[in-house]
Amino acid sequence: MCLSTGVFVVYALRYNNIPGLEVLPKFTLPMVKYGNLSVPDNIGNGVQTNTSLQSSHYNQLFATDETKIISTQLIPVRVTLLPEILNVSTSGFSANKKMVTNSKVLKETHFMTISGNGRLGNTMFQFAALLSCAKRLNYTAFIRPDHLISQYYLISGTSSVSLINVEIAGEKAFGKYDNELESLNTSKNWSLGGYYQSWKYFYKDEDLIRSSFNFKPDIYEKARQFVDSYRQGNRTIVGIHVRRGDMSTSSADASGYSAAPITYIKKSMNYFKERYSNALFIVVSDEIPWCKENLKEDNGIAFISFNNPGTDMAVLSLCDHVIVTSGTFGWWGAWLAGGDVVYFKGFPKPGSQLDRYISREDYYPPHWIGL
Repeated sequence: MCLSTGVFVVYALRYNNIPGLEVLPKFTLPMVKYGNLSVPDNIGNGVQTNTSLQSSHYNQLFATDETKIISTQLIPVRVTLLPEILNVSTSGFSANKKMVTNSKVLKETHFMTISGNGRLGNTMFQFAALLSCAKRLNYTAFIRPDHLISQYYLISGTSSVSLINVEIAGEKAFGKYDNELESLNTSKNWSLGGYYQSWKYFYKDEDLIRSSFNFKPDIYEKARQFVDSYRQGNRTIVGIHVRRGDMSTSSADASGYSAAPITYIKKSMNYFKERYSNALFIVVSDEIPWCKENLKEDNGIAFISFNNPGTDMAVLSLCDHVIVTSGTFGWWGAWLAGGDVVYFKGFPKPGSQLDRYISREDYYPPHWIGL
């Protein structure tokens, strides 16, 4: 046991054959109760929660005292608690079959995390909503150390603990602002399970969100050197994010995931050329060959080929202005850049199935320009 680093071994109960549960990724059923926290089974074979469980059954499982749970195994689990996340000292911890503390602060603290999924753009929306909601309700926010966000950003709020007395907050539609997140029951811990793709979830905490998306040094430095290499003569750098790939298929288009045509991209470029005579465009895309073929006649254009989501995002964030086509990745690149933003009004495709789930008023900030 090493209390100086907050690392110690405890015993955790493994849940066996509990009706209504099935193995799902990411969200582990808690094992040992500790105030508002519990130790997860991070050995790799634990039974995990089904997010479709009825809330009454779900809460009962999370609130059950560990001495009453039917189990056939006691297994050692190595857990790292982060004092800066829990906001308490590790002194006073003891490790046996239960974790015991006299810390009233820890027992009374409420925690909030995220349990949604998706790639980088999606998870950035979730993380931003988490930070703003936790701040508003005076909760402690954290994500797991292996969360996708932690691959590219310096996130201090990470922990391997799991929560008890927790409910999952959903949403009515992933691209429409849902004000139910404003009035969560503060007697519970919460895991935010939606996509929360609206600027309205966090616009009051813009400074907090920007400071939290702090790129890892190697990612930022590589992106900075690339962008700076094109700034000779005090040029105005305009980023262009071109999402194609899975959105360029006929089935995706029929559902509403419309890829922006080249006519939109050139029209948006002309918008900035008319305003900035020294404009230089940097193209970030999942289909660079398509971009080079369709934009080969344009001068003053560069193409990024890092093939790394973190570096691509950092490049967009360092541009003066950004052109957005489709998808959440470009959305966040434009938001982080903070300059003028032009977006594709054809996403989602008007009248499509996807269009019913996204409100343009909620999804696109009001000062962005739709073309």
